[in-house]
Amino acid sequence: MNDIGLRNLVWRLESIESRHFKNAHLQTVTVLDTIKVCPRCIFRFLNIKELGIYQESSSFLTHFIQFILFNEHKRIRLSSIDKKIQTASKPEEPKDSDTPSSTSTTTETTDIEMKNNENSSSSNNIDIDIQALNEEKEKIKELKFQCGDEQIKEFVCVACVGMLQNTNDKEFLDVFLEKMGKTGFEFVDYSLALTVPTSTTIREYAIWYYLNSLFPEMYVSKDPNIVELKEGIKWILGPAIQRSLKYRFKPNSDFRGKMEYIHIASNKDHKFLKQISQQSNKRQRFARGKTGKVDSNNSVIELINQVSKEDFIKFGQLPPKEPTGEAYKYNLEFHHENIYIAGRYNKISRDVTQTPWKVDLPSQLASVSTTVCEDLKDLFQCDSHTFSASGREDVDVRMLGSGRPFFIEICNPRKIFIKYQQFREYEEKVNLSGKVILSNLQMITKKETNIIKESEPTKKKDYRCVVWTSKAMKPSDLDELKKLSNIKVSQLTPVRVLHRRTLMTRDKVVEKLDYKFISPHFFVLDVLGASAGTYIKEFVHGDLGRTLPNVGTLLGCDADILQLDVLNVDAVFPGKPSETPKK
Repeated sequence: MNDIGLRNLVWRLESIESRHFKNAHLQTVTVLDTIKVCPRCIFRFLNIKELGIYQESSSFLTHFIQFILFNEHKRIRLSSIDKKIQTASKPEEPKDSDTPSSTSTTTETTDIEMKNNENSSSSNNIDIDIQALNEEKEKIKELKFQCGDEQIKEFVCVACVGMLQNTNDKEFLDVFLEKMGKTGFEFVDYSLALTVPTSTTIREYAIWYYLNSLFPEMYVSKDPNIVELKEGIKWILGPAIQRSLKYRFKPNSDFRGKMEYIHIASNKDHKFLKQISQQSNKRQRFARGKTGKVDSNNSVIELINQVSKEDFIKFGQLPPKEPTGEAYKYNLEFHHENIYIAGRYNKISRDVTQTPWKVDLPSQLASVSTTVCEDLKDLFQCDSHTFSASGREDVDVRMLGSGRPFFIEICNPRKIFIKYQQFREYEEKVNLSGKVILSNLQMITKKETNIIKESEPTKKKDYRCVVWTSKAMKPSDLDELKKLSNIKVSQLTPVRVLHRRTLMTRDKVVEKLDYKFISPHFFVLDVLGASAGTYIKEFVHGDLGRTLPNVGTLLGCDADILQLDVLNVDAVFPGKPSETPKK
């Protein structure tokens, strides 16, 4: 390092020291450095929350700690010399003596002269000592901090086992950023969740208790009052991701990275807590020989709270030892929050179920959900999907009109930026099936799915059915149906759904009826404004008297239903898609 580089480094070191360590307990720094705590963890134990200092290079921070300790050593030496000078400069107290008698005047005069000569010689020696001390003091003041990489000794931090210590190293960051840049996901912003080994919690407590034993007036609380290890790591990784990848961090982002640190060499650091619990019988499940799970940080903290500080110190390792063996590893996984799409479907076939039947048949019937969702995994590159519709129709019932609203939950999608035209092309592909027609497909928010859920109890539907009557009818006979309005219908759970529906009476309302005459025994009936959940087939044939009134009782004969279609579902959802993406 040349002179200019050295001056710049020292200037930066002095600047950081004056800003962050003016009131720091420097004896703590000395102790932590001695037991091999890395610079960033030293900052954590000093509860320093300045993000910028954590983001400095490991080499610079090591020089910084050396710089602090160098200045502290100078201060101690200078303070010691000042005390010596002060002691040497202090005048000697005169000794008390009796008043001399006249008979011994001559002898005492001679003694005084001898003492004066001795004092003069002693004074000269003191002056020489003070001068030497001052010279030594000036030499110490002139000492300059010498920094160089050859002074840096490699070690593994006893607090973070190297995780925070190496986070800003180029070798670590290059690999990490490469993984972050190849997630395979589309996203707007991101968040990062960290999981650290339980051994780091044990080691933090061990160091805290060790500091408490040395400086009880400084470290009084039982629980460490320090910066969390995970926060320190995030303070480094966040800006690095922003600089290199231009990703925007958001705490509650839909796209999350999960980073799990693993350190096998220290994975048994917490076992002594379990042994203490067994011996003290504080946890009965241990006393009964049940191991339980004690590998999470919450479980370890729970155990620490049950163990006295004295037992922790007695059975634990204070201060913790430098970890040996295999270095830490980490797994990095990514997950995108589920997204939602919505649309409407028309079912134009009478041999299509809404969802697949849970039976094994030689020739399984097609279903709306399978037809609609068949290629969604390719479109969104998702793990799975869930289809939900606003009600359902039987396999032999068509869904006509503007279609039935539905939404699909897309689980962990890799692709989320689907364009308007891509949805239209997807609709065309589904419509080629000849069984289902898809329309209005679009992205929606999770909150918008509540529109379907909240409208379930209040929505109304229109139906059209072909009815047979046992008695020959004339149009004038059927006119009686048109005169009715707001028909109150009482329906006991139909026989055909008793295996999957609660046995109970349901009160429904049909707003009005209309008809089209075909022949004396056949007509088309429109059931308009039927309450949600009305069983229309049973409203026609009566279900052995379980639905009253019904078309048969209204016409005074037996009636049966031959065909049924849903004409309209009264729900304004999801609306017409826009070519402009929602923000």
